[in-house]
Order: sequence, then structure tokens, then C-alpha cells
Amino acid sequence: MTQQLRFRWPLFFTVLLFICAALPTTNWSDVQAADDPYPRSNPLAGDENAIAEGARLYFKWCVQCHGGAADGIGVRFIVGADLTKFWRGYCDFVVITLNGVTGKQMPPWAGVLEEKEISQVGAYLETLAKENALWKGRCTLL
Repeated sequence: MTQQLRFRWPLFFTVLLFICAALPTTNWSDVQAADDPYPRSNPLAGDENAIAEGARLYFKWCVQCHGGAADGIGVRFIVGADLTKFWRGYCDFVVITLNGVTGKQMPPWAGVLEEKEISQVGAYLETLAKENALWKGRCTLL
């Protein structure tokens, strides 16, 4: 019986190895949870038309508080969040933009900007992001 067990273990691990190798690799940071109302990464990221429109919208609505370089130094002596090192993730970016932030000077933009426009602004901001910025893979919903 000991000889039979020695033979089966290598076979078991070989089969297990093949099964694991056959499983698809998934980047779990991009997988949208069932209760997330928005995707974890911007569906318009890298889209040149969305980036151009996002820049236009950013300079129309956001530059006053977040500055021309999106570094948080606004043109009206208001210091907004530094969006070049945004750490909350795309999903939270959408939630914050739609609802604003209570106790801060960030107003709600729901009713002013549509979700597609917010995604366009996000696509533009991703082009300005610093290396450690987190624009995808997280959704805390504040």
C-alpha cells in the first residue's frame, strides 16, 4: 500500500498543476463587484476623443479649484485635491464627482455633468497622473 501511495501523489500534483495552469488569469483589481454601481476602471481610459473632451470639460468646470496642472492649486485661491496623485480609484472618483464631499469645498456635480462626461474628465486626468496614482481597481464608495 505504501508503494501505491507514493505513485499517486506525484500523479495528483501533476494533475493539479495542469488544472491550475488551465485556469484563466484574472486581474481582480479590475473586476467589478456586484454591488459596485460604477466600474473599477474607466471604460474611456486611453480613448483619444474622450481625453480631448475630458480636457475641455476639466478646463470649463474643474480648473478653478484643482488648477491647470490638476495639482490642487486652484486659480481662485482655493486648494482642491491633487488629482495627479488621486488614490481612491475610478469608482470613487465618479461617486465624489456626482455627490460632492460634505465638509469640503467639493460641490456635487450631478445634474451638471453626466456620467459619460465624468468618465471623459477621468480619462483626461489619467493622462496627468503621477506614477503612484490609483485610477482603477478600487471602489470604497466612501
